[in-house]
Amino acid sequence: MKPLKLLACLVTLQLTSGLTLKAADPHPYRQWTDTNGRAITARIVDLPSAQSVKIERQDGVVFTAAVTLFSLADQNYVKAVLAAKASGGPVLLDPEATTWTLLNASTQPAATYSDTRLELVLETVNNRFTAHGIKTASGTALQVRTEPADLAERINVSGTMPRMAFGNFLKVVAQANKLTIKTDPAGQIVLLELGESSEKTDLEFLGMDVPKK
Repeated sequence: MKPLKLLACLVTLQLTSGLTLKAADPHPYRQWTDTNGRAITARIVDLPSAQSVKIERQDGVVFTAAVTLFSLADQNYVKAVLAAKASGGPVLLDPEATTWTLLNASTQPAATYSDTRLELVLETVNNRFTAHGIKTASGTALQVRTEPADLAERINVSGTMPRMAFGNFLKVVAQANKLTIKTDPAGQIVLLELGESSEKTDLEFLGMDVPKK
């Protein structure tokens, strides 16, 4: 084979291999904390069993450890990944304490809504998450979405919201529109419909004791 053709084949092989590895490895790097409080940044490489996890540190070191060596939040993350692997789709969890810590790190300004689509409200919230640099444990920008996706288009909100922590703000929005809050394995927030939602919800008549800042 001529040198130029051989070089072209090698380049093609390298590019193809890189794309294949990237597509087959969806697990992001995230912070893991063991039961002694020590933290590392790593990603899941494989799950040999429900009791062990094979992870890779950012420096390339790969090792297998018992899941129970890690924090409860990490154990829940592993369980979610296992469940997703078994079902072939995403699995939603109850929000972890770490998620609410992130949400309460900054506040949602007071705002008045008049027949405003929830889609636009969440867009504003997500933009503020980005502006404040609020990230999930996996290091990605924290974002809120609805499932099904068109749920945010079908709900309108009205009323005045006081200044409050993001976590409390989302709880008010969820209760007003009969939604429940979950997180996915990557730590992103998902609003799910509990029951039939009204087309217009007045946030001023919730009767909630919302802390103001």
